[in-house]
Amino acid sequence: MKSFQDVRVLLSLFVVLAVVVPCCADFEVVKVGDSLVDEEALTIKGNFGQAINGVSFQQEVMVTHQDYQYAAYYDGERRVCIARRQLPKGDWQVIQFQDYRFESNDSHNTISMGICPNDGTIHLAFDHHGHPLHYRASCKGVASNPENVTWEASLFGPIKSEIERGRPIRLTYPRFWQTPDGGLQFCYRQGGSGNGDRMLVDYDDHSGTWSGTRQIDSRAGNFQDGMGPSSSRCSYPNGYSYGPNGNLHTTWVWRESSQGANHDLIYCFSQDRGKTWRNNRGEVLQQPPGANTPGIKVVDISRANGLMNTHGQAVDSQGRVHAVMWHCTERTLKEAGTKPGAHRWGPPESRRYHHYWRGADAGWHHFELPMVAGNRPKIFIDEEDNAYLIYCDSWRGGIFHPRGSLIIAAATAGSKWTDWKVVHTEPGPFLNEMVGDVYRWKSQKVLSIMVQQTPSKPHESTPLRIVDFTLKNDP
Repeated sequence: MKSFQDVRVLLSLFVVLAVVVPCCADFEVVKVGDSLVDEEALTIKGNFGQAINGVSFQQEVMVTHQDYQYAAYYDGERRVCIARRQLPKGDWQVIQFQDYRFESNDSHNTISMGICPNDGTIHLAFDHHGHPLHYRASCKGVASNPENVTWEASLFGPIKSEIERGRPIRLTYPRFWQTPDGGLQFCYRQGGSGNGDRMLVDYDDHSGTWSGTRQIDSRAGNFQDGMGPSSSRCSYPNGYSYGPNGNLHTTWVWRESSQGANHDLIYCFSQDRGKTWRNNRGEVLQQPPGANTPGIKVVDISRANGLMNTHGQAVDSQGRVHAVMWHCTERTLKEAGTKPGAHRWGPPESRRYHHYWRGADAGWHHFELPMVAGNRPKIFIDEEDNAYLIYCDSWRGGIFHPRGSLIIAAATAGSKWTDWKVVHTEPGPFLNEMVGDVYRWKSQKVLSIMVQQTPSKPHESTPLRIVDFTLKNDP
C-alpha cells in the first residue's frame, strides 16, 4: 500500500501535468451562409493556372462596410464586375462595366478593391502585369449610404492611367487597405519579378485625390548563396496589416533576379502610416529596406528549399505578427527522395506550412504544421488570439488536381499555436486560392470565403460563391 507521502506526490504531479499540458481544443465551425455571386464567372487557361478570381495576391477582393459586403471579379463575358449584398443574406446585385474587356489569360492580372470609410468611396484597380494603370473610383458616399443609392455603373468615374495626378504608372499587384483612422492606402510593384520596388500612396478623403507616392522597399543590393550571386530582386509581401496600436506591419520574401527562387522571411513596421520604416529591433531605416539592410531578416530560409511567395499574414490582439508560408525542409525533401535545390518548388509531397510569429521581445518563433501543404494559405486570428488557416487541398498523391476542397485548420493561443489541426472541410471542386473578407471577420466575427467551381473544360465559366462560417474555440 502506498504511503500518504507517495499519494501526495502523485496528486501533486497530476495537478502540475493538468496545468502545463494543454488539452486538445475543440473548435465549433458553423456554416451560416452559401450565396451565389455569379453563375458564370471567368476561368482562364494560362501559364499560371486557371483561376483569375480569388488569388493570393489580391488585397482586397471582398470588403464589408456598413452591413453591406462587396466583391470584385471578372465574369464569363470578361467584364470587370463589382457586386454587393446586404448582410447577412441579401441577394447579390452586380454592376458589369461595359467600357472595358479583359483580354488576358494571365492570372497575375486580378482585380483589387478598396473602400474608404471616411468618404464612402469605392476604388478598383484591375488587369496589370507590368501594364499601365487601370483605375476607377465611385462617387463619395456610395458605401456610406448603400440603401439610398441605385447600384449601377454611373456611380463610378472613368478609367484612369494615373492614381496621383500627373504621374502615370505601370504596375503589378495593386493592393488597397484601410488605415485605423478611416483612410485608404494603395500599394503596387514598380518594375518586374526579381527587379522591382514597392510603392505606397495615400488617399485624401477631403479632396478625393491621391498623393505622397513613396518607395517602401528596394531592389538594390548584392546577395550571394550556394545558387550564385544576385544584384537585384523584388519583394513578395504576405500582406500589409495595421495592428492594435496603429503600427503598420509587413512580412515578405525576396525573389532574386538569378535562379528565380525565393528566400528568407523579412519583417518591417511603420509607426507613421508607412512614411518611415523600422527593422525588427525598432531601429529607424534611413533608406527603403533592401537586401543589405540590417535587422530586417528574421528567419533564414534557403532558396534551395522551394519557398513559395505571397502567403498569409495577420496581427493578433497583442500586436504579435503571424505569417504562414509553405516551403520544404531537408527532412521532407529527403523523405520525398530528392535533395535541396533539385526542384524550384520541391515535390508537392515535401511541402509543409510553416507558422512564424513575432513575440513581445521581438524574437521569432516557428512551428511546422503536420499536414502536406495545398495552395497558398491565408491566416485569420480571433479575439482570443486563436488562429485559423484557410487553403485549398489541391495536392493529392504528389499530383496537382485543380479540384480541391476548402480546408479550415485551427490552433489555440493557449498552446502557443502548436496544436494545429483541420477543423472543417468544404467539398469542392474549387480551382481558386482561398481569400477571405478581413473586414467582416473583424466587425462581425463571420469568415466569408470566395470559392469558384472548377471547370470541366478549358475556359468554361463556372459559379462563383461566397461561403460564410462562424468559428469558435470550445476548450
